Amino acid sequence: MIQQLKRTFSVILSGVLLVSSASLYPVNMHAAAATVCKIDPTIQYQTIRGFGGINHPEWTGKDLTEEQRQTAFGNGEDELGLTVLRVFVNPDQSQWNKALPTAQFATKMGVTVFASPWEPPANLAESGGSNGKLHLPKSNYAAYAKHLNDFGTYMKSNGVDLYAVSVQNEPDYASEWTYWSTDETTDFIANYGDQITSTRLMSPESFQYAPENASWVADGGKTFYRKILNNSKAMENCDLFGTHFYGTQRAWMDFPDLENSGKEIWMTEVYVPNSEQDSANRYPEALQVSENIHNAMVVGNMSAYTWWYIRRHYGLMTEDGKISKRGYCMAQYSKYVRPGDVRIDATEQPADNVYVSAYKGDDNQVTIVAINKGTESYSQQFAVDADAQITEVDRYRTSASENLAKTGNMEHDSSSFWAQLPAESVSTFVVTLEDKPVEPDKNGYYFHDTFEADNCDWQGHGAADIALSGRIPYQGTNALLVQNRASAWNGAEKTLPAKAFQAGKEYSFSVCLSYVDGDSPKNAALSLQYTNSAGEVKYARIASASATKNNYVQLANQAFQLPEDGKDFKIYVEMENDTDNFYIDEAIGAVKGTIIKGPPVETTTTVATTTATTTATTTTTITMPTVTTTKITTTISTEAQTAFYGDINLDGSVTLADLILFQKQQRGVLDLNEQQKRNANCDLTDSAITPQDVTTLLNFLIGKINQLPFQ
Repeated sequence: MIQQLKRTFSVILSGVLLVSSASLYPVNMHAAAATVCKIDPTIQYQTIRGFGGINHPEWTGKDLTEEQRQTAFGNGEDELGLTVLRVFVNPDQSQWNKALPTAQFATKMGVTVFASPWEPPANLAESGGSNGKLHLPKSNYAAYAKHLNDFGTYMKSNGVDLYAVSVQNEPDYASEWTYWSTDETTDFIANYGDQITSTRLMSPESFQYAPENASWVADGGKTFYRKILNNSKAMENCDLFGTHFYGTQRAWMDFPDLENSGKEIWMTEVYVPNSEQDSANRYPEALQVSENIHNAMVVGNMSAYTWWYIRRHYGLMTEDGKISKRGYCMAQYSKYVRPGDVRIDATEQPADNVYVSAYKGDDNQVTIVAINKGTESYSQQFAVDADAQITEVDRYRTSASENLAKTGNMEHDSSSFWAQLPAESVSTFVVTLEDKPVEPDKNGYYFHDTFEADNCDWQGHGAADIALSGRIPYQGTNALLVQNRASAWNGAEKTLPAKAFQAGKEYSFSVCLSYVDGDSPKNAALSLQYTNSAGEVKYARIASASATKNNYVQLANQAFQLPEDGKDFKIYVEMENDTDNFYIDEAIGAVKGTIIKGPPVETTTTVATTTATTTATTTTTITMPTVTTTKITTTISTEAQTAFYGDINLDGSVTLADLILFQKQQRGVLDLNEQQKRNANCDLTDSAITPQDVTTLLNFLIGKINQLPFQ
């Protein structure tokens, strides 16, 4: 109790200082009214670690009960959903066991646990003189680092994987505990921080996030963090930053240099607005808890927000273990904004006294928290600017007469909803999204990658690298070069957009490929990589073809089905049996059955004339890939005398296989029997089998003509 009385006095004193200096740091508390509060999930800020409080049985005299722990860390009905727990590093190692029961329970619930010391062991401390109760001489820094490391080891050996330990609780408020200057904490972190290996090291937790060089904090506040930022060794050893918010004004919470340091900032202790007896259920006073959290998240870009006592007469739970109004105001965040969520862009102040923040869980959920501090109700429109449509909006609201009151499936359209924000209330909207259907373009294409200006979201598959190249484009001025292949399967890959390509459905795929190095011919392949329902990575062949040097070949399949149990689909292109460079161009994914024009294939037929000295060569161009083989003689025989035009392989149907067989015959690598020759005469303009018959068969297969023979 003595400690708490002094704490209250310090807050009152800091408040006086803040009022006296307010003119130096003006705050714009209002914004012009806006019709719509816009939520943009594509603009993202910090990742959220969670919300919580401290359990300190050494000071309160009793630990949380099993039931109270469930209320604090559970996320069911009438539970707070806390995901962060702060514990006390007792200077006496024999007392460390007091932190265990609640920490062990919280750990089993998936809660992040961190620790703060107030004092070093008694044998390491000296009198602090005028600056504080205690002081740690530099000669004992190594021993103190071992003390903190040992605490982390002790907790881990007892089932609590401590996330972090801080250097010192409020070294700039040291009338009752240990004083450190800003230079001392920086020195300790830089030269001894790497000795703490059992857990992460947090910065000192300043009493107040006061402006640098604030007149009332001669050596404290943000100065602790500035000196760490300016010391490379200290920055290397400091894993995250922690601060307290006592008396901290909204305008002071922003610290761009710290926010852009690449390390999380946690608000690790506060209570607002006071610690008076039985103040936990005062309303609308309790609404200040929600506002303080909002400012920490939006202005300070904090990743965690930690209250002072979880259970106290002014805490999140009252002494009897019941959730207080202050607790419900925190629960508007803690129950619905969960660890791993990312804060996203929102119109922060769409109207006077209205404050909004928004968070993205996964692609299917956005959480919006809206505070109305005003004394009048306000109707607000929220618009979610996403490539998805709203399917459900659930609201949870705390007001003078409500505690997390739920309104399920509010009215909405595909992209927005209206909501009433009662006077002096906080509302949380959990918005469920569903992917909007993606429509193909007029050609039936979902994507068409030309590689003229960029890599079109392709990347190396395996060890391969990719780069744009103008050496041998198929179309335009550039193709995609695939190089530095360490294995034959290394190539180029593209993740298929999930909103267009869905499991179990069929699609048309085409990629054009060429090479200039190595032997000829080579087998090229377009394949699929995906994850099945068991979490295993699987592969499937989409198309393959034999490629010849300096010529483009098409890898195409007009009706490839994505596996029904698959997700995370990627297509990739590879050259089998070698590691030479190759090029791809004109990569297309389209609606099933879409015929995608490929590169021309030259087929040369030599016809002997009656003149011994003359050979006539005729060249015909078709739009399907060729297959090169050695010369063979067909053994297929038939007694049929009538023609089934186009059925070159005599299987009773006309397909691409017939065209490939016809190509082989025209190149002189295959002999046809008499029935096959009759079927091959697809163009009756003459009686001979000529390249024109090949063209006629191709036109039939691609739909340019609708019957054979063609006259």
